[in-house]
Amino acid sequence: MAPQFLSTAAILVVALLTLHGATAFTVAGNSRQPATSLDAVSRREVIAATASAAMLAGVPMGALAGDGAKPRAEPDRKTAAKFFFNGVFRDKNHPDGYRILAGATGKPGTVTMQDYPGAEIFEIPLTAKKDEESGTVTVDMDLSVYKKSFPKSTIAKVTEDGRLEFPDGNVWKKDKGVAGLYIDGFAPYPKYRRIVIPTNKGKNVAVTMVSGKSTFQVDGVETKKGVTVVFPGDKTCTGKFDQKEGIITWLDGNVWTKV
Repeated sequence: MAPQFLSTAAILVVALLTLHGATAFTVAGNSRQPATSLDAVSRREVIAATASAAMLAGVPMGALAGDGAKPRAEPDRKTAAKFFFNGVFRDKNHPDGYRILAGATGKPGTVTMQDYPGAEIFEIPLTAKKDEESGTVTVDMDLSVYKKSFPKSTIAKVTEDGRLEFPDGNVWKKDKGVAGLYIDGFAPYPKYRRIVIPTNKGKNVAVTMVSGKSTFQVDGVETKKGVTVVFPGDKTCTGKFDQKEGIITWLDGNVWTKV
């Protein structure tokens, strides 16, 4: 069972580069549905693997010990509410690109920006602050990294529904489809985070996963009903996206919750 526990949550961040909507993750055409893990290896081989490999997968080593029933995760509404200003955003000035904001209030965070597929990717430092009296959250970004003519301090106000409003009138809105920044049901957010983003190559999607200081990427394909993701060793995994609930449910019991 331990190989199953290198779960989707443990192996992915799905980065969707142009934010076309998808509805769900669908079942691959295999007669046997593999776990979202690299289930080609045995339990003993998994436990014998290096700690760095476990961290890359995004699963604590302790989670690999012991056999038994499949672990189950639940939607993490509490964490999602705490980090409601995080997410994958659309910028109306760059509709083919994306902005991925990740970080906690009072601590350094980042916003990853790409204006369109193939364009330069920028990592912008930010600091989020919460006014304890009003509860208002603001995000201070150094946009001079993005364009030298922009100020080192640009403060955006976060609305109750998670939009970012800028002094010049620009607004970043969260993508309403499967594209998004997710909490992994088997790993702590935001150190471990899963991002979902489609590429500009037909139905292909880029799948990226942040696990601490490590990043892991895999490919996927959007289908009529969802997306099939392929891991090393030609292992496919499936998950169902519920737009209303903002979750992706995987067959190994893991649940990703959208922030």
